[in-house]
Amino acid sequence: MFILFGIASLLGWNALLTEIGFFIHFLQSMKPDISFGFLNYILNITFLLILSWKKNIFSLKFQLIVGILGSIAFLILIPLFTLILEKDSKTNIIVTGGLVVLMGFINALCSGGFFNLVSNFPLEMIVALSTGQGYSGIVMNVIQFIILFSFNDDSEKSIIIQAWIFFGISVVILILSFIALLASFNMNYFTFYLSKNKIEVKQGLLASEAGHEDIEEAGESPAPELSLYELTKKVWDLDLLILYTYIVTFALFPNASIHQKVFEIPENYSINTVITIYNVFDTLGRYLVGKITPTKKINTIVILGRSILLFTLVFNYYCQEAGWNRVLTTILLFINEALLAATNGIGTTLCFALAPNEVEDEYKGQVGTSISFYLICGIFIGACTAFGTDAIIGTFKNE
Repeated sequence: MFILFGIASLLGWNALLTEIGFFIHFLQSMKPDISFGFLNYILNITFLLILSWKKNIFSLKFQLIVGILGSIAFLILIPLFTLILEKDSKTNIIVTGGLVVLMGFINALCSGGFFNLVSNFPLEMIVALSTGQGYSGIVMNVIQFIILFSFNDDSEKSIIIQAWIFFGISVVILILSFIALLASFNMNYFTFYLSKNKIEVKQGLLASEAGHEDIEEAGESPAPELSLYELTKKVWDLDLLILYTYIVTFALFPNASIHQKVFEIPENYSINTVITIYNVFDTLGRYLVGKITPTKKINTIVILGRSILLFTLVFNYYCQEAGWNRVLTTILLFINEALLAATNGIGTTLCFALAPNEVEDEYKGQVGTSISFYLICGIFIGACTAFGTDAIIGTFKNE
């Protein structure tokens, strides 16, 4: 179930990313491969900051339910308005861009809510949810490949039909996740850990359902809420590490990655191939964390070591534009993408796995807020940095 929650927590963004070719086709001047990441996290980061100050605005249950239902709504509205408005028009760019911005609020509710939820559970559940986030991208890629092979047609009519099939399947997955979420609220396993950490998931603490009367009594005096500043002081090193992790990731992915050629295959297959490699190795990295003893030393080495990819992946783009052997540059692209993804998955999971150990038991459920906030900050800064990356690789095209 936590794997399914992981899939749902990032499915909205992964769906947009996987169908980025659709949006590039209809909104080419908008450069969706760069602008979507930037737009999606403007409101996302703003909301998380407000939420960290006003912790009682939304309950955990409200965040999760509205997060999933909102994702369903936006996965219908965004492609709908992209199609019904004039292709690549200013109105289309403004409306679609506005919807992507609003979806950032929903993504913040969904991803932040699930990370706060899993912070109350044992390490294996944190790894399961993080691995599920990796599966989220892979599931989207598999669906996309099946659709591409089924049509094998790049006409505009085919692109539209493929997009609606893809987003329709994505919505079905979210509906199943929503049903699973509602069911989890009544499971003894969930009520035991949430009550133990004084998290209210519905009217009453439900500790009695798990047969633990002492926990029910403890639930009557919840621990005081810590501010973002107080949480940051406790896990500042992990906050900085996850911030840097996502600055590097979004500076290079998707823009500098998906525009590199994969052998001589068509662009739509090429884009999905690169995204698939990223998602597979990101998932593998998250899974591997469950096979090792998490330490800050390993985390620091992995995250800082990936800095070299800022040079090697961009240099590979230059090599392709300079006419180097296509097979060689494709293999090097795969290696760079695999390393970028695996280190992202490892770093992310380690930060979330280590953070609860840095605070007292009563604050374990709160520390996810701090890590989530700096993760989103990293994505936003990385998305801004991607404009610079695009300018750099743009100079290679002119040579």
